[in-house]
Amino acid sequence: MGAFDDVAPITLPRSEEERKKWGWEPHEQVTLKGSVTVADQEYVTDHYSKSGKSGGIEVQMGKGRYAILDRMIISWTLVKNGQPVPVNPHYVRRLPATYSNPILEVIDNLAVSMTEEEQDDFLIDADGHTVESSSEPRLSLMNL
Repeated sequence: MGAFDDVAPITLPRSEEERKKWGWEPHEQVTLKGSVTVADQEYVTDHYSKSGKSGGIEVQMGKGRYAILDRMIISWTLVKNGQPVPVNPHYVRRLPATYSNPILEVIDNLAVSMTEEEQDDFLIDADGHTVESSSEPRLSLMNL
């Protein structure tokens, strides 16, 4: 597969075993983008870091985890009181952990194709530092 080939979306759960393990209802599915791109990583970085008061970087890890869900979820069949719930930032933030944790685990596995070192280099470069000049701790998308 080439770098820019289309990647099929992923529908969760992928098996009845996952559905039972996660406790999802029979009608519930979530569709994710099939790969994590640099644009997705940039989006996450922009949402979980900001310039601190002393010129350093302030990291807000919760926002990063939310941002990747917001970026990767294409559609879902989730409902509230029997009515379909739209995929939007408001409802993504309201996902119960029994939904968000398995989804994040799948997304983390998609990001594995980028080595931890590549992720670290990406995040350091994203805040304007180079590896040689940065005194900030190194972060990994895998540990957001």
